[in-house]
Amino acid sequence: MKNNINVEALKGYMSELSENKQPGSIDYNLDLEWVGGTQTKVHTQEVVLDNNVEKRDFTFMVDEPLELLGKNEHPTPQEYLLAGMGSCMMVGFVVGASMKGIELTKLNIKINSGLDLNGFLQTKPGAPVPLKQVEYVIEVEGDGTQEEFDEIHEVVKKTSPNRATIANAIDIVSNVKVLDPKSN
Repeated sequence: MKNNINVEALKGYMSELSENKQPGSIDYNLDLEWVGGTQTKVHTQEVVLDNNVEKRDFTFMVDEPLELLGKNEHPTPQEYLLAGMGSCMMVGFVVGASMKGIELTKLNIKINSGLDLNGFLQTKPGAPVPLKQVEYVIEVEGDGTQEEFDEIHEVVKKTSPNRATIANAIDIVSNVKVLDPKSN
């Protein structure tokens, strides 16, 4: 056990994946409900991990700042997106350090990005809609060397699913289903 990571269990699971004993997949399911104004309630549903259904039952709220007609009571969708990227990289960094036998005493990630609101609000044709450049700094303290921490970061950059999702375009399949109010 290193940094509260069960390295041996992880190595065992990795071995099962490499030997094709497990499919090596996880599928997520979320329900989002509009609760008024700019607020959304997000409820996690089960995940399917290697063909096993695991119950997930977490709820969190999303909101906007007052200037964007929100109540400023909860993080914005962009803050959750960036936090998801940062926390995914954090997990990868801790696991990478643990696999190398490095004991961490401190690990922080500071992330900066932003939006051109002209794109979102459609006030200037051609204004960009996606987040601006995402910048982050990893602050780490432990018994590893700069070289070891740089190596871990390189692996994290290649293997963090949320970082890859933000850095690279992915396919999104969508549709709109109009509900019949008479059927309620």
